Amino acid sequence: MLDKPISETVETKPALDEPIQDVTKARRSPFMVATRAIIQFILMGAVLFGSYFAMERLISGREEPGKRPFTRQALTVETRNVTIQDHRPTVLVYGEVETAAKIDMRPLVGGEIIDVNPNLSAGVRINKGDLLVEIDRFNYEGAVLEAKANLTQVEGAIREIEARLASEKDQLKSSNEQLNLARADLTRAQSLSQSGTLTKKQVDDRMLIVSQREQSVGLRRNNIIIAEAQREQQLANTERLKWKLREAERKLENTKLFAPFGGIISNSDAEIGRSVSSNDIIASIYDDKSLEVRFTLTNAQYGRMAIDSDQLIGRKVAIDWTIGETNYEYSGTINRIGATVAADRGGVEVVARIDPVSHAVQLRPGAFVEIVVPDKLYSSSINVPETSIYDQSYVFVVKDDKLARRDIEILAFDGSNAIVSSKKGGEQINDGDQLLITRLTEANDGIPVQAPGKGRFSDGNKKQTSNKKKHDGDERLPRKKATANGTDS
Repeated sequence: MLDKPISETVETKPALDEPIQDVTKARRSPFMVATRAIIQFILMGAVLFGSYFAMERLISGREEPGKRPFTRQALTVETRNVTIQDHRPTVLVYGEVETAAKIDMRPLVGGEIIDVNPNLSAGVRINKGDLLVEIDRFNYEGAVLEAKANLTQVEGAIREIEARLASEKDQLKSSNEQLNLARADLTRAQSLSQSGTLTKKQVDDRMLIVSQREQSVGLRRNNIIIAEAQREQQLANTERLKWKLREAERKLENTKLFAPFGGIISNSDAEIGRSVSSNDIIASIYDDKSLEVRFTLTNAQYGRMAIDSDQLIGRKVAIDWTIGETNYEYSGTINRIGATVAADRGGVEVVARIDPVSHAVQLRPGAFVEIVVPDKLYSSSINVPETSIYDQSYVFVVKDDKLARRDIEILAFDGSNAIVSSKKGGEQINDGDQLLITRLTEANDGIPVQAPGKGRFSDGNKKQTSNKKKHDGDERLPRKKATANGTDS
């Protein structure tokens, strides 16, 4: 038995297990499986149906809770009392300071500089009448002496002519007397000749004497005419020589060059020993008491101001000059308007004269400044923050603790504010209304609002905003300012 192969032993085992395999196949017959599935489905449906029926009974038997009415929460907002009055916005422009009086000093005569004012340097202030430079006087003093000599010579010639003229007049008088005597003698001789007392030759001699006397008289008269003409020539020459003398004396005076007005030296090019002519610029001076600011208004701005009741010329302006972190304030008055339109800048040039100031910080030509110009006057208008305007067409006021819409027309902008008026035909904004200034993302009619601190506007606890800064002008960044008198503001 031990000698049998292992394979033979294994083959005998299936014969022993055959009854067990038949029983398992009998239990797993298709009928039993289907029956079991149907029973499980029925039980599942019964459980679901019972659960649904029980849930319906519970829901139908529950008492309905009472519905609470929806109450919208009041929004906390800030308001400002409306004041209807005349408003004049301002326009912020930029301009450049320039001098109204500037002159390039040139020597009035040429020559060598022999003296220079020690203060003749750029940036130094000089007074009116101060000596700037002096030119060598030698040649000009000689010119004066020569002009005087020429004048004296001509005046002597005139006196000589006048003396000769007087002599000729005396001789003419004597010649006339001699002529009269000769004529009388000729008349007497002719009478005697007719009676035979005198011969014809004697009469001819008398006639010759009369002719000589007439010739002498004519010569004297011609000499007088010539002398008078010579005197007229010399008198005319005297006037010319007098002008030459005045010219030489003036050139002598012009060897000293004086400051025509007080001001600041902007440029100097004068040195002792330098030879200059009347075309050379030796210094430039501008009047620091006569400064102007030139700026440009757009066509729209100029159009509004030109038709305003207040004329543009004569309107006051405020000028700010920023140096570092300090802002210095000045004032000025518009005194003229440009003759032509500044096409390159798209507007009209306006010039304002800057008022004199007494503090140490003086404006200088070329400074870039801000100018605040009063705009057109809008009567019976309202000044509101620009943020309180919705869709550029309406605002909200608080009525009975609720928002109420008011349609508006925007007249102008004033920095961060706007000048508006109620739109015609709609609900009007009245003086004293409370304007909504808190910006809301969803603002509509009827939304309830309340004042800060949960106060009701209608209970008399109206939020006053008069203690807040009114945006009546241009809103600027806070910075240190210095007024015209030198104090900080």
